[in-house]
Amino acid sequence: MKKDRINTAIVGCGSFVKGMHLPNISLDNRYRIYAAVDIVGENAKYVFEQYNAAYFTTDYNKVLSDKEVDLVFITTRHDLHAEMSIKAAEAGKDIFCEKPMGLDYSECKEVMRAVRKNRVKYCIGYNRGLAPLITKAGEIVSKEGKPIIMYHRMQNYFAYGSHWLLDEKIGGGRIVGEGCHILDLFCVLSNSNPVRIYGEGGVFTNPDAEGTPDTGAIVLAFENGSVGTMLISSVGNDKIPKESTEIYCGDTAIIIENFQRMRLSIGNKQEDIVLDQVDKGHRIEMELLAKAILDGEILPNDVVSAMRAAVCSFKAVEAIKTHKVQQILPEEFANV
Repeated sequence: MKKDRINTAIVGCGSFVKGMHLPNISLDNRYRIYAAVDIVGENAKYVFEQYNAAYFTTDYNKVLSDKEVDLVFITTRHDLHAEMSIKAAEAGKDIFCEKPMGLDYSECKEVMRAVRKNRVKYCIGYNRGLAPLITKAGEIVSKEGKPIIMYHRMQNYFAYGSHWLLDEKIGGGRIVGEGCHILDLFCVLSNSNPVRIYGEGGVFTNPDAEGTPDTGAIVLAFENGSVGTMLISSVGNDKIPKESTEIYCGDTAIIIENFQRMRLSIGNKQEDIVLDQVDKGHRIEMELLAKAILDGEILPNDVVSAMRAAVCSFKAVEAIKTHKVQQILPEEFANV
């Protein structure tokens, strides 16, 4: 019998999933928030009570052995993503995992192999490429049939040592842990695969510190000649919008401010589009994932997309550390 609802185990019940994903999927009747898991029992209990789940637990293995669980929704700290994804795949569960896929190339390869071996669905949380204004921009520039040049700024102030994201062993650092969003966005907009990456940067929040870069200017080149430049900065100011995207192709120029406002210029024509609120594509990704699981439609941000942006992020860090251009080969992300 075909299922019409996805029994979902929320694994990691922190502030982000409470503020973003849970409100979205709770309004979609194709999902049932079936179980809540967190090492802090009170966090799991909150989700259990708020969304009328069947149970809550601090034991991840409980949901993996539960035959009623269809989808494992991983929103833990980054150092657990790969291990939990592999265990979920081995248990035959479909997987949604927030970015990043893993903290190094070896982890990501093991995730991809587990997903393919066990034939489960895997979706990574690269929502930016699904944002409505990004989708509209992609449709416009694709009609040109020419390479595009892109720029994306991601800035907000992170004092040195103030957030686990900046810890290479827990969060992967700013480029791996968050920059992967933008590297994926470039792949989506260019509709091409990456071939080379270069960058400069460092630990700008504390120049005397050693470790993974928290700030960088990164250039990503594509097979079709398109180019994306990402400025990711942990020095900045939260009083200006965190993100901005610029896209140029032929006589078309598109500027998107914080996934809410778009200024479109094509030849002599100009148009401004303003959404009611910031929309980074989170809800759309959940809609597409439900269709993929229940109706067999195309999976958004599948394991190859996850691996592709992950490889770009690792090589971006390597480029900054070595001051050398890094080549990106298809077999590194598509045929592992």
